[in-house]
Amino acid sequence: MGDLKDPPPRPFLKWVGGKRQLLPELMQAVAAAGTFARYHEPFLGGGALFFALAKSRQLATGAALADVNQNLIDTYLGVRDEVDGVIQVLLEHRRLHCEQHYYEVRALQPLTLAARAARVIYLNRTGFNGLYRENRKGQFNVPFGRYKNPRICDEENLRAGAALLANVELSSEGFVSSLARAQAGDLVYLDPPYVPVSATAVFTDYSKGGFGDTEQRQLATMFAQLVARGVKVILTNSLTDTTRELYQGGYFHQVYANRTVNSRSDRRGKIGEALITSFPLIPARNDARRTRTGPTRGLDRVPARQWLLAHGYDDIARLIDEVTAEWTAQGKRTRRNWWDVLAGGVDGEPSIVAGREFPVLRAAQLRQGRNITTNALSRSTSEQPPALSRSDRRAER
Repeated sequence: MGDLKDPPPRPFLKWVGGKRQLLPELMQAVAAAGTFARYHEPFLGGGALFFALAKSRQLATGAALADVNQNLIDTYLGVRDEVDGVIQVLLEHRRLHCEQHYYEVRALQPLTLAARAARVIYLNRTGFNGLYRENRKGQFNVPFGRYKNPRICDEENLRAGAALLANVELSSEGFVSSLARAQAGDLVYLDPPYVPVSATAVFTDYSKGGFGDTEQRQLATMFAQLVARGVKVILTNSLTDTTRELYQGGYFHQVYANRTVNSRSDRRGKIGEALITSFPLIPARNDARRTRTGPTRGLDRVPARQWLLAHGYDDIARLIDEVTAEWTAQGKRTRRNWWDVLAGGVDGEPSIVAGREFPVLRAAQLRQGRNITTNALSRSTSEQPPALSRSDRRAER
């Protein structure tokens, strides 16, 4: 949910796993994508990036928003097409709000679009922890949330949202059919239910169908097809071996977000996640500080790491992720020139960083202008490291 101090329009639904926290990194990725035609988002949820792009006037050529959850899309349609009716029903929900009324509304299946939209907004604002969850029958099953003074009807924001959505295409369909309309030069943002980080960390019940391994692999195939069609793609997912395997052709960047929904308190807080793009994130030319290795505003912009993932060195990229995550957890702002580490430092021998051994890479020695040592690792005879630019040299001094 957007901060109520922000001017409208802002997301009118709270959404577990929503991307408001990652907006600075996502907007950086959008900037790196350059100009684009139409914007597509097939896993709409709370729509944090859509609202941010609209407020920054970057959707002049339109947007196509979709989600497989019909109740969710009906909510957006209701706000767009019948906002006065939605507001009137929400005001009545606000007047009657209590635990009994919550469960009565949860059991309803309203016939009108305005009533259906108001029902979802009311339940979303007053249900436990802002969850949206459906059982296998497609029934909303989140228990009552004990909020002191929930904001059930934000009339100003709903009217602003209606104006914003006026010329937006909204559809309830799966990502395959919705993305079939994406064309070369368009921008697609994919925010699917995440790949589980453990056997017990599965939460994909945003709709009755769920989102399992088959769908994850189907989405990865779609990612590759979109890139081949000339579409610019940004994707967020969990940072796992499965994700690395699925998106080997993408540019991986590590970001951090607070996640509070977990039965174990030690698994809440800042969590490393994957931001994957079909294009490189190029630092601004006038900001040499951003060409340094290490995370910038939570976004891992390490050129060495991107090169490693693109050339089959996933194991070494994972070492960088582990070290970065460890430093972040400890509150450290340590930076490393990973190209220098992988070149073997001053003696050409494997380097130890945070207790982990980093092998010497032939490509790293080439990039740093070193002599190639006999212990230098190379997994392909065609490996060519990126050139060391002038701005890189200034930043690495």
